[in-house]
Amino acid sequence: MNYLQMRLKFRELSGRFDLVSDLGVDLGAGFFINEGRKFLDRQDETQKSWGTCFRFLNIGFYSVQFPYCRAIKEVWAATTLERWQMEKKNIQDLINGYLLDIPSQRETGLPLYYSPCITRAIPENQPVSSFESFLGWVDIPSGHVHEYNAILVSVPASEKLTILINGLFYSAELINDTDENYWSAAHPLLLYMAAMRQIEVTNRNTQGVKDWEGSIGNDVKTLGFDLVEELIAETSEMEG
Repeated sequence: MNYLQMRLKFRELSGRFDLVSDLGVDLGAGFFINEGRKFLDRQDETQKSWGTCFRFLNIGFYSVQFPYCRAIKEVWAATTLERWQMEKKNIQDLINGYLLDIPSQRETGLPLYYSPCITRAIPENQPVSSFESFLGWVDIPSGHVHEYNAILVSVPASEKLTILINGLFYSAELINDTDENYWSAAHPLLLYMAAMRQIEVTNRNTQGVKDWEGSIGNDVKTLGFDLVEELIAETSEMEG
């Protein structure tokens, strides 16, 4: 189902005509549907929990930002001729490696290490203008895009690289009428149930929340079973 179809089905099943018009116009249901998809994403690991985000790392740059990541699992770098997996390090190790070098003066190379890094500046939602003269020493990306995560790599890139971030990502937010995501396309009833669960949360209906979670949990658990079956397929013996 696309987003419009999802809203119309929500109206039909829930009877909440105050949240969706008879033409499918969003009157509030969209908030609960999108919060529901995030709830589903966090419940269990399925075949669609993992994703790959592609980003470019330009010459002289040493950090990459990417949206909607729940957990970074692997980071790979690639040129036009080769690809390699970067090793994860503590952020303190990478910053200590840069301790005496302003970023613009660091020697470039092909990075072998990375670390997830801080992207939240305090106070939030304010420009960093008063610190601009010191930005040469900032080892993390500046900006206030709350939905973004970032990594710091061990050396500024000596050539343009493709960075592949493998990890757990939220499914796509539904915004336009024709939008789809994993839950709306493959499991629309689960997405409906998750949206109704969010409504019960706002109504402070503890029993209603538990009832929806029971139904949702049973279905999501079976999706996890499918992932297990895929992981053990063609395995001839157990290691012990």
